[in-house]
Amino acid sequence: MATQRQFEDLLRDIEPSDSTKKDCSAAHRTLRDGLASHPHFRNVHVNTYLSGSYARQTAIRPRKSNGTLRRPDVDIIVVTNHTRYDNPADVISLIRRTLRKLDYEELDSNRRSVSVTMSNVEMDVVPIISDESSHTGWLIPDKDEDMWLPTNPLGHNTWATEVNKRAQGAFIPLVKLVKWWKREGLPHLRRPKGFILETLVSAHMDMRDVSQEERFIEFLEKIVDEYGWQGQFGGVPQLEDPSVPGNNVFSRVKPEEFKRFYELAEAHAQLLRRAQVERDPDKALALYRRVFGERFGLAIATRVGAGLLATAAAAPVLAFPAHKVQPPNKPQGFA
Repeated sequence: MATQRQFEDLLRDIEPSDSTKKDCSAAHRTLRDGLASHPHFRNVHVNTYLSGSYARQTAIRPRKSNGTLRRPDVDIIVVTNHTRYDNPADVISLIRRTLRKLDYEELDSNRRSVSVTMSNVEMDVVPIISDESSHTGWLIPDKDEDMWLPTNPLGHNTWATEVNKRAQGAFIPLVKLVKWWKREGLPHLRRPKGFILETLVSAHMDMRDVSQEERFIEFLEKIVDEYGWQGQFGGVPQLEDPSVPGNNVFSRVKPEEFKRFYELAEAHAQLLRRAQVERDPDKALALYRRVFGERFGLAIATRVGAGLLATAAAAPVLAFPAHKVQPPNKPQGFA
């Protein structure tokens, strides 16, 4: 069985670095300030705020691809005073033109946003509008469907905070572990990711006071129990968006994507149960690393190694005299 310390070390290891957080903060603040002060865009600008994993504190360190660290992703919500009668494509186009005038060069217009690529960070700039006729109070433009759709990114932020509070702080760490596990086990599988994983964790996590290891294993086992039919026969779950009633967070997940995700959860739940009862520490560690990757357990090994070196360095130096020494009191029986 792994120790709580090993899981805490893994969580520290997969946390975005201070430099990554600093880069993200500087980038999003500069962009948001630019939109707010732009001489033309400020006429439609109402407010901006962060959304996504950085806002909900569920981000993990950026992945490496071919030895190169990929850029972290930051989601920026831009509240505008447009209305549902404005053309969605025009609203997204306005965001792009404004960013171009703010000297952002690498821009891509997406279905509902504009992506900004910089040397050390990528930002997704998402316009929304307030609309009382919507059941969420907010709408997002979709240029592919040529319509405005219900959304609630601020509600997602609030929801994540409330879930973590109910779970006594256990929700965010479990989400990070699940995201890391999925990245290690299915690095090229696009979905489910991000918010879908957060919603799954919220729906199926154990709220009791148990270890990080047990909570993670029980989450995988819940996935296997709850979605066996979908995972085995090519279906996709129905799981309602916690802040947009009626929306299924799995709506864009393909059956083959969920099947692979389900099969990994099933296989790794079994591996972890084996690891829990394995008596050989090296064999147990090998099983944990099949689930969480080669970095699992490295921090403890490093600390143990450093501790042994420190102990050796602190040990007294033994010096031998250059002349023969006789015991001062020869004990009886000493030949």
